[in-house]
Amino acid sequence: MYVLRRLLVAVPTLFAVSILAFWFVDMIPGDPAAQLAGNMASDEEIAAIRGHLGLDRSPIARYGLFLKGIVDPEIAVSYRTSRPVVQEIGERLPKTLIVAVGGLVLGVVFGVVTGVICALRQGGWFDAIVTTITLAGISMPIYWLGLLCIWLFAVELRWLPAAGATTPWHFVLPVVVVATRPAALFSRLVTANLLEVMGKDYLDTARSKGLSETRVIVRHALRNSLVAAVSVAGVQFGGMLGGSVVTETVFGIPGLGRLLVEAVGSSDYPVIQYCVLMFAAVFIVINLAVDLIGQWLDPRTHEKSAATGYGRP
Repeated sequence: MYVLRRLLVAVPTLFAVSILAFWFVDMIPGDPAAQLAGNMASDEEIAAIRGHLGLDRSPIARYGLFLKGIVDPEIAVSYRTSRPVVQEIGERLPKTLIVAVGGLVLGVVFGVVTGVICALRQGGWFDAIVTTITLAGISMPIYWLGLLCIWLFAVELRWLPAAGATTPWHFVLPVVVVATRPAALFSRLVTANLLEVMGKDYLDTARSKGLSETRVIVRHALRNSLVAAVSVAGVQFGGMLGGSVVTETVFGIPGLGRLLVEAVGSSDYPVIQYCVLMFAAVFIVINLAVDLIGQWLDPRTHEKSAATGYGRP
């Protein structure tokens, strides 16, 4: 019931996003019909293309078609390719998800492992090395790090391909580059949270029961420390999707980011509008997943949700 309530609350949000996506894109300077017709086209040819695309209709009528295109993919057609937008997105989305999900998973694993080691060996050489690497990972822009990796691993060492997405090896560099920021954030966050809870009474109680130090850390301390980290993971994943434009441009990956760049360059309004709406829907699903995982890690958050009415059956 909690999930259903959250989804119902998300409906007005998506409706507001649809209005903003439609009207802001519609106000972009330029005429898609004139761009498709070319510089040598006559006014009659441009007018015919405008009528074919439905651009001569009123804004309200075009917004109604935009909403109808959400449930009827045949209506939502790209100006540039004359293909349904759902096909354009469907072909590009898997490549974007591979980079985003792969980068997040790699960042989480690296961040949690190094964070635990740094908390247990605070002030040692490993902690100093990880701190330096994490600071560099947080500070360095993705596009600059990507270019450096291409220069080193693709141009100089020739270990990995520089661009494209035809083989699994093409995704190694983008995933590693994208993983640097979440890995750095997770490492510092897990370390700080573990150091904060290491002296808590409930951990001493667990040790007094004969549990090993590893089990105490993993089962009790780390679980509580991951509550805040899960929220950060949701934000980072949303940022990875939103920042896919930069990553895919640097590495030449034909994903959603490249699709948006191409759509903006050709004034392909339907592709821009539906991509923005899809990103908003993905963010809502991510926030819901983060809340559910947080409730599983810390049942007290479920009690708070129930007290506010979200968790009532």
